[in-house]
Amino acid sequence: MENALITGLFGLLCWPAIFAPLPGAFFHPFHSGPADLNRRDFVIRRRPLFEACLAQLEDGRYRESILQTWRRKQGLASPFVHWETLDETLLQQALARIPAAHLRACFARLLLDPRANRAGLPDLIQFLPEAEAASPAYRLIEVKGPGDRLQDNQRRWLAHFQAQGIPAVVCHVTWQDDVFGS
Repeated sequence: MENALITGLFGLLCWPAIFAPLPGAFFHPFHSGPADLNRRDFVIRRRPLFEACLAQLEDGRYRESILQTWRRKQGLASPFVHWETLDETLLQQALARIPAAHLRACFARLLLDPRANRAGLPDLIQFLPEAEAASPAYRLIEVKGPGDRLQDNQRRWLAHFQAQGIPAVVCHVTWQDDVFGS
C-alpha cells in the first residue's frame, strides 16, 4: 500500500483537475500525466478545479465520484493512481472507514508539494471493522525492520498525521532467533 492508497484516492477524486487540458500541460494523448506536474505553478493553475474536487469531501459526493472515476479511467496512466494496487474492494473499505476530514487533510498536504509529498506515506492500512463509533475505523502503519529507520519524508507525514488526529503508528519488526526451537 505504501504511497498507493492515499495518493490513489487523491488522484481519483482530483482526476478532472490533474488532467485538465490547460496550455502546456499535454502535448500528445499518451502522456502519463501533465507536463507541468513538477512545476511550482501546477496547483496554482488548477486551484479552482482542485477546490471543486475537494468540495465533494464536504457534501459526501466524493465516495461515488472516486468509484466512478476508478471504473471509467481504470488502466489509464496517472502519476497518482497505481491501478495494480487499488481494487474496488479496497477502495470501498477505505471510503467507508477513512473520514472525509482525514482525506482532506492528506490531500491538502499532497497539494502543498505534489512531487515531494507523493512519497513517505505508511506501508500499510489496517481496517478496524469492530471499532467503537467514536474511535477511528482504521490506522496507518509504517513498518520498520532491523537497521531500518524513518526517512525525513516519513517523519513529516507522521507529524502531519499526529497534528491532524489521523491514526498512524510505527511498527518495529525484529528477527526472533530459534523460532522453531531447533
